[in-house]
Amino acid sequence: MKLIVLTILLINILYAKKDFYYSFIDSNGEQISEERKQSISDGFDILQNARNLAKDDKIDEAYTQIKDFKEKNKIKVLSSDIMILYAELALKKQTKRLILEASTDLEVAINSSLINQYDLPKAYSLLVELKLEINKIEDAKYFSQIIIDNFDDELTKTYGKISLAKVYKRQKDYTRAIKYLYEILTVTKDKTVATLVADELFDVYVLDGKLDKANELISQVLKNNIEFYANDSYLANRKINRLIKAGMPEHASEILRELLNRTTKDDVIEDFKYKLANTYMLMYDKTNYYLEKAKELYKDIISDYSQGIHTKNSKMYIDEILMRQGFLNPSVVAAKYQDVEAMQQKALLQELINDRNDKKYELIMKSEKVYKKVSNEIVNRFGYENMDEIFDEVNIELIKDYLAQGKCSEISDALKTARSKTLEKLIEDESVKYNFFECLVESPYERAYLQIKDTFNKTRDANIYLYLERMAFSLDLMEEALDFSSKVEMVNDDKILAKEFIYRYQISKSKNEPNIMEKFFLYATANKEYIKSNESNPIIIDFYHDYYLFLLKNDDKKLANEILLKLYNKQKEVKAFIYSPFVESELARLSKQSSNIQESINYLLESLENTRKIKPNDAVKTYYDILTLYDELGNKAKKDEYLLKCKEVKQTQDSLYKKMCEEMK
Repeated sequence: MKLIVLTILLINILYAKKDFYYSFIDSNGEQISEERKQSISDGFDILQNARNLAKDDKIDEAYTQIKDFKEKNKIKVLSSDIMILYAELALKKQTKRLILEASTDLEVAINSSLINQYDLPKAYSLLVELKLEINKIEDAKYFSQIIIDNFDDELTKTYGKISLAKVYKRQKDYTRAIKYLYEILTVTKDKTVATLVADELFDVYVLDGKLDKANELISQVLKNNIEFYANDSYLANRKINRLIKAGMPEHASEILRELLNRTTKDDVIEDFKYKLANTYMLMYDKTNYYLEKAKELYKDIISDYSQGIHTKNSKMYIDEILMRQGFLNPSVVAAKYQDVEAMQQKALLQELINDRNDKKYELIMKSEKVYKKVSNEIVNRFGYENMDEIFDEVNIELIKDYLAQGKCSEISDALKTARSKTLEKLIEDESVKYNFFECLVESPYERAYLQIKDTFNKTRDANIYLYLERMAFSLDLMEEALDFSSKVEMVNDDKILAKEFIYRYQISKSKNEPNIMEKFFLYATANKEYIKSNESNPIIIDFYHDYYLFLLKNDDKKLANEILLKLYNKQKEVKAFIYSPFVESELARLSKQSSNIQESINYLLESLENTRKIKPNDAVKTYYDILTLYDELGNKAKKDEYLLKCKEVKQTQDSLYKKMCEEMK
């Protein structure tokens, strides 16, 4: 009876297996010595101590201890536990050589029956992970299948499916891995299994680029079973690192806060506070909120652990925070940490941010190559994805500044180094979009045009089409300009069509094809209100001239005369006598036809005043027309005056009017 009681006690104290009792009986059925009992008890203590060290994330210490114990152990009952723990710690060490050794040793132990029957599922699961780490994928798949096929209980088969999912993950067959894991997750009622599967599924989602699903999943895990991580520092730290790598520091901070709530060990508290402070730095949201939370933790470390391993870095990071909050100049920080490359880069980046806040955009752009040396890791810490994102912002602010000053040519220069994202943001910004478009019309830049064209390729906004039409015209892309003109017309917005009218005229004219111009003038005749709405546009002068000729050709004399008069009045209004003396000569001709000789003379005299550099042939014709009109009035003196002027004109070319003047007396 005493033997049974003693045995039961030993089982409870030493966390032994269900058949541990038999280890106290030798092959003859005799009780083993007290010395051997103590050795067994001590062995289990060593194992448990190693497990505790591993849970505290002291992997090196735990591994050294268990490796030494493995080499010295002569107690068979401990062999199974030792081999399994040794394999677990070799995996956690993440050293290829140690993993290879552990894989070989564990496989030999399984084949030589050193592993207890009830430990076999775990041993095979470990062997799968070991094989994966040394890239023996087919071996890993084989051992996974053994677990599924050769064990009867459903829980063991579930662990086999998890192992197989890990194999598919390594093969990048994420669809199959997700399928296996999700099937388990939807049916299991075991909280530990569910959490283990969710943890693995999180990793697969991240690798597969499904970050939203990964984020949702880890949120649920932490809500329902944060103890899964909080009870094991190694597991927790591993997860924290994976969460940070996946860009989810907020979840990492949640685990760290839980770890801090549960621990009482000073060295562990210091470490967790330091990691939490660093995580808050990664959570920077361009406000002081997380900087202050991090600063508080760094101060705690300096105050409570003045000789701690994180004190020096905590002081340095407080300086970083003070610099980012504007209390320390970047040059001071750079001088203080000359041998710390990361702090040099932080100081450089803060200098850029300060210059941006001071609107020194051009200075920043000139130093782009220097700033591009800052690593993405540092840039991420300041709340940006990369340096390109910062320069996008600076470029946008610079362009907005140019827009406010009406410096369109400078905008074109700025766009030459701008990324597509810069253009996208400008196009999306309703406050500057149309001013930006106007500048691109004034100072065209093809890449910007193509970007806008691509962005709005399916728009139904006639105003956008109009801007694209104008840009294409500015870039001499006439076919595209005509295409956009058609799209403007299809939208059928009268206000936009009125705006577009004069641009359609210019584009049609540039094609230099009679049928296109004829089509346009017929369009103009049918939409006279568009002509009227553009009367203030200086380009209307050119339109009036060409339209007048079209109307004459088509014998629409009444409308032609109206347009000619509009052309005459517009030239006088803007003091731009582009089509003189032609306009005045045509009006003189009409006045003569109406027998208004003096009015005809006045028009011709006006043409001479309006035309500063009249061509010799035009001059002699005008003089000839004037002198003949004066002759009709019987004004011989004026006739002779303009006859003399006609004869004095030099360098005419094959002029009939010059010849007629020469023949007159």
